[in-house]
Amino acid sequence: MLRPLLAAAAAALVLAAPAKAAPYDDNAYWAFADKLQQRIDDHWSEQDGYFHLGGGGSEPMSNSMLLLTYSVAAMEGHEGPARNDHRARVLADRLVSAPPFVTKKTGSGQVHAPGWVNSMTNAHSGQHLVFDAEVVDGLTYAYRAREALQLPDSTVKKIRNAIHSTAHGSFWRYPTIRLNQINWYALIYAADATVTGDNTLLKRDFSQQLTRFFNGVRGTAARAGNFGPGMRFHYLPGQSINGRMNLDSAEYANIVLTFTRFYDQARRAGMAPMSASAQNLMHQWVTRAVSGYWTHAGYMNWDSGLGFQRWHQSKKLGLTQEALVGLASSDSLLPGKQWGEWSKSMLDNGFDFYERLAERAPNGLVPGVLFDVNVVPQASSSAYLAAARIEANAARAVDAGLGKKTSATPPPLYSYDPDIGRLAVTTPTYNTAVVPVNQQAFPYGGLDLARLFDGQQEVAANIGGRPPASFGLLVRDVNGRQVTASQLGRPRIVPGSSPLRLTKAPSGAGAISSAAVGRAYAGPFSDLRATGTSSTRDLSLRVTHRFTRDWIQTNWTVTRRTGTARYTADVLFPSWKGEGTSPASIVAVMKDGTSVTVGSRLVPLTGVAYLWVRSERSGYVVVPQSRPAGAGVHVIRPSAQSSDPKPGPTAAIQIARAKTFNRAALAVRLTPVHNAQEAAAAAARLK
Repeated sequence: MLRPLLAAAAAALVLAAPAKAAPYDDNAYWAFADKLQQRIDDHWSEQDGYFHLGGGGSEPMSNSMLLLTYSVAAMEGHEGPARNDHRARVLADRLVSAPPFVTKKTGSGQVHAPGWVNSMTNAHSGQHLVFDAEVVDGLTYAYRAREALQLPDSTVKKIRNAIHSTAHGSFWRYPTIRLNQINWYALIYAADATVTGDNTLLKRDFSQQLTRFFNGVRGTAARAGNFGPGMRFHYLPGQSINGRMNLDSAEYANIVLTFTRFYDQARRAGMAPMSASAQNLMHQWVTRAVSGYWTHAGYMNWDSGLGFQRWHQSKKLGLTQEALVGLASSDSLLPGKQWGEWSKSMLDNGFDFYERLAERAPNGLVPGVLFDVNVVPQASSSAYLAAARIEANAARAVDAGLGKKTSATPPPLYSYDPDIGRLAVTTPTYNTAVVPVNQQAFPYGGLDLARLFDGQQEVAANIGGRPPASFGLLVRDVNGRQVTASQLGRPRIVPGSSPLRLTKAPSGAGAISSAAVGRAYAGPFSDLRATGTSSTRDLSLRVTHRFTRDWIQTNWTVTRRTGTARYTADVLFPSWKGEGTSPASIVAVMKDGTSVTVGSRLVPLTGVAYLWVRSERSGYVVVPQSRPAGAGVHVIRPSAQSSDPKPGPTAAIQIARAKTFNRAALAVRLTPVHNAQEAAAAAARLK
């Protein structure tokens, strides 16, 4: 009897592992781009000469990205919806006409001329360096494809003049800089070199931008500098390290990294190489960025100091993917070639993830904000901009030669920032992060898992909840009021300490907040461990995590420091309801093999073999490693939260009930699963 059961469990484990799609070749990139283009085609206006994509200050950028795709398709000889030479000719001419191109200062915002405004019809609309850069990017590809597209000489001349005059304006020349976002300048300098053959800005101004950026890595007491300990990115380098926006920014760190798209071109043009110290910093940053900002599934491991102003916006995903294109195609900026292979894998998997979301969307358009996070709503124009950017990334991948490059699934990766305690983890099985310090940039955080996705980026547990829609230890008084919880984000960095301490890791074990800037505590791992504490006057909480490729173990302990008050202590395991196509629920599988759907009545833990936490499209199994006397499991039903808008029921393992205890503790192992068969097999493995 034992042998058939083991065989069944082994088969289920094979099913549990997410299927690895074949690496994208050129045909796969074009198939993806063709699908996205078909969802946009109906918005073309032949009369107006551009796609009407919701207005909203993004149409010049959206249309430029579609021009980019058309241009690469023409250069590559692709035949399909992602190629339309006629529309490319019309768009190229339209984007160098007024508006959006202006030669006098008529706009608002970052006013300059020559340059572009963010409207196809209003010359007095907004200006920003991203508007220039993104339109210039599409026009540069059109210029390169001028013969294949049969661009009229008049259009070619207008493209060359518009880019050259803009690049040489004071708005773009060194020493001008927007915060520390050197990527936009690299793009403009490379574009000018491409359309004019004059490499002056690419060699000189780009080199100066790079030198200043890497010289500004380390901050002072008054200025945060570009990076913190562990190489986390500061959005506002000239302000305090404790500023809300300087927590970190997964999106802007990757946006700045897109300068890698142009570095090799600059070197071929004669730009001097970065100094040895700058190259070392670059290698550390790449290690931190790939390990800490991306998941195996190709989505960002996303925390942002800009909070809901950026978090999970699909248009930002389109921008950040360009960093993966740059890293996957880089010849000289990587710590080792495997980082390029891993970047390609993440990029390709991200296209798969985006296509799944598009197939679920009623109109085929992925929403402007993912996972229903709508504190800062995004109009349809943002959704169209995201689609155009991501489609263009597939074309960029073809042009960069990624269809012929090697792809490799990354090993388990981690990154650790000792001052804020952020620990990001991604494996082929799951991805998560612990974010002890949130600097009030967002409402979630604490010593527990901030979120849990499976290896295909489906929500297994939650996306950023607070108690009771979170992981963690929750302590309440006899009246049911919260006394403390392990999942509470801290507002500030405490010098000389670390709110979450690595105890076992390839690097970073024992590092504290005063660790020197310039080293990444990041990269591959096999067994990663961390612990953290928080205290009130009466109670001390400790949380300890162990991460492996396939499972996570967490231990919680609450210890009385003083007093005789009675407390109830629950350890929480959240679920995700999502759109409710498959109801979320908590199933207790008993030691006798029967299953019980857990509700408000306490189910004694002594009889529970494991819990199956069922979420909308994924879930996870929880296997107790300890069973405290009197412990039981019940359900708490959280209300919607800003950072966790679609919570399902939370499984609560109660380890103390209205008791005067000195110590209470629980240890569990968990791993994502998708059905009852996977849950049984995983539970057998995690005992």
